[in-house]
Amino acid sequence: MPVMDDLRRLLDYLEGTVDAAAQERIAQRHRAALEWRAVDRPPLICTFPHPPEAPFQPVPHRRIFDDPAAMLYNELVRAFDTSLCLADQVGHDLPWTVRPNFGTVVVASLFGGRIEQRGDDPPWVRPFETVEQFRRALDRDPSDVSEATVDRARRGYQFYAEALGPYPGLCAAIRFVLPDLQGPFDTAEQLRGSEIFTDLYTQPDLVALALERIAAVQVRLAQHLQAFLREPLDGFTHQHGTLIRGHILLRDDTVIMVSPEMYRDHIARWDDFVLDRLGGGGIHACGRFDGHVEAFLALPNVQCLDLGQSWLNDVDAMYEKACQRSIPLVRVRTDEQQLVSGEIVHRFPTGATFIHDAPTWKDARRVCMAYRDRVEVS
Repeated sequence: MPVMDDLRRLLDYLEGTVDAAAQERIAQRHRAALEWRAVDRPPLICTFPHPPEAPFQPVPHRRIFDDPAAMLYNELVRAFDTSLCLADQVGHDLPWTVRPNFGTVVVASLFGGRIEQRGDDPPWVRPFETVEQFRRALDRDPSDVSEATVDRARRGYQFYAEALGPYPGLCAAIRFVLPDLQGPFDTAEQLRGSEIFTDLYTQPDLVALALERIAAVQVRLAQHLQAFLREPLDGFTHQHGTLIRGHILLRDDTVIMVSPEMYRDHIARWDDFVLDRLGGGGIHACGRFDGHVEAFLALPNVQCLDLGQSWLNDVDAMYEKACQRSIPLVRVRTDEQQLVSGEIVHRFPTGATFIHDAPTWKDARRVCMAYRDRVEVS
């Protein structure tokens, strides 16, 4: 494998920097905040551009899909707009996680979705051209998880385990986590295209069938992949480079394009079906979803909300509503002034975790130190 030498050099470096005690403190800080318990300070993760002078640079994204060594290397060097290999220098509350990164297409691939990938873009799904093709795709055995993308994910986990085997510190610290499995409606939109929105009015039975079949397959696939994870699955798991409550994170980016009433009437039961079968979990959405918050919080098995673009939302109002059910908010973005003044902790003393987008890794380190010092003094 062309990047094996670089990967070994990276693993040697990380084995020398990993601090098991610090990782345990980070884990406990996240858990306390997600359970609405008193915490020394709510967890903070910083994002920043990858420094061009860093000794480890990510390989082009297009190389990772057929090379598990390249995929693991990039997971450690550059994932979720931050860098695990710079974590010890930044000093933030970043859990160490890796995943088989095939983008958003894993569940859709099990329905025969045509996967395309060009340049350094992540893979995407070409929707079926006719409703008849879409109907035929839904007629499949939900227990069958034999498909090329899923097989590559399995082989990725196996390679990760073999590569980390000689490094006991990394084996103890790094969590193998689920890939992005989307959510029932988001996967339906990938397979059907934008017609799924008019189908809600003209063919609601077709949408119901699609959500039922997709939800069953998503549950089966998640259960199948759990055998490859390095996660305790004790009420918490990792997604998007952070800790969440529950064992699955549903992506509902497409859901927020329909009304909250339409969501309640047609989609919510299948989100909750997946959450229930997998022991609870979270709902993620990018964009503005203030109007959907009450519908999400009404799901019996929702355990957290993950905010892709929190600045587009009234987070204080969302927090007040979530507090009534002790549902934490994950990845609340905040600026430097809020952190270094301690104001963000007055707004969200627990029940939330924070993200700060720093212009450089050195700025990230400075803000982390100022945040920690301010909260400890307070």
